[in-house]
Amino acid sequence: MARPLSATVDLDAILQNYRYAKKLQPTCKAFAVVKSNAYGHGAVEVSRYLDEEVDAFAVAAIEEAITLREAGIVSPILLLEGVFEGEEWALCEKHGFWSALENAQQLDELHASHAKIEKVFLKLDSGMHRLGVDKETAPAFVTALKDSGQVGEVVLMTHFSCADDLSDLATMQQLAYFEQTRQSIGDIEASVANSAAIMKWSVPEGGWIRPGIMLYGISPFAEVSGRAVGLRPAMTLSSKVISTRKLTQGDRVGYGLGYIAEDDHVLATVAVGYGDGYPRHAENGTPLRIDGRAACLAGRVSMDMITVRMQDLADDPAMGQEVVLWGGDVPVEEVANYAGTIGYELVTRMTARPHYRYIRDAGSQ
Repeated sequence: MARPLSATVDLDAILQNYRYAKKLQPTCKAFAVVKSNAYGHGAVEVSRYLDEEVDAFAVAAIEEAITLREAGIVSPILLLEGVFEGEEWALCEKHGFWSALENAQQLDELHASHAKIEKVFLKLDSGMHRLGVDKETAPAFVTALKDSGQVGEVVLMTHFSCADDLSDLATMQQLAYFEQTRQSIGDIEASVANSAAIMKWSVPEGGWIRPGIMLYGISPFAEVSGRAVGLRPAMTLSSKVISTRKLTQGDRVGYGLGYIAEDDHVLATVAVGYGDGYPRHAENGTPLRIDGRAACLAGRVSMDMITVRMQDLADDPAMGQEVVLWGGDVPVEEVANYAGTIGYELVTRMTARPHYRYIRDAGSQ
């Protein structure tokens, strides 16, 4: 027997979300972004399922890419943060990785390595001020890459800071800056669109889009669920009731005794906690479901356990009943809102403690 915490991942939902991204931007090729262990969904399993269909994968760093190659993934893989050491250029050539490039040191180390790279994505800092070259130096970088004889193709790339906020003008300003830079270079392929931009902005035709969080059915927009924007949520995190007890009005529960029973009711203890990735700062009232019925958090989240009550206090939870922590009728975005964070963080902070189960169609659950 094992601790009854499991994460069920619907691989077919991820595939359908990838196809949806391509449908929204039909002139573009699309990466499947599987960095951070596929946003907590399992990079190897997800990539194996998508490998025959995707145009390419994207990861953060070379160790993630090597893990995929060793698992048998054959599609191209892009290193979104580029190389961190000059020796990694040889590994890129060996494994056929594509790489981002954003500074002079990376360029010098590429030249010194004599490695041959099929595609290099030159990062342009269009306003986020995190990584990238500026408009004035970008043409010289492109020329140096093309003249090196080491690079098959150069793609101009940028990243939006506010694409999830349609009222913010920053995205339009970044797009304008990007297009001015692109025109100064000439004929060069583009890659600008993350999940939010794919879904809500007009981006350059052709080139590459980079669906990330939307692949997993999670909305990139605040206070909107994935289902509401046409996505299929891919993960259901569930556990079981491991203990119950009767509370009387005025009883206080958990660390800090922060929950006070307003009525007599039954309290359920569930096997999950912040050690598993459930958010420690989730507030009383955070939604979940027990045996399909509405319930909510009642007390501070512990490392390995939470305490919950039914929304209808006439319902009594029972030992062994299934508890859905997010997924299905419990949108992860809503749970994240109660914890003062975003769905991205909840799923990517998942530890190895839950048992992962992979299905190919939601109907097989």
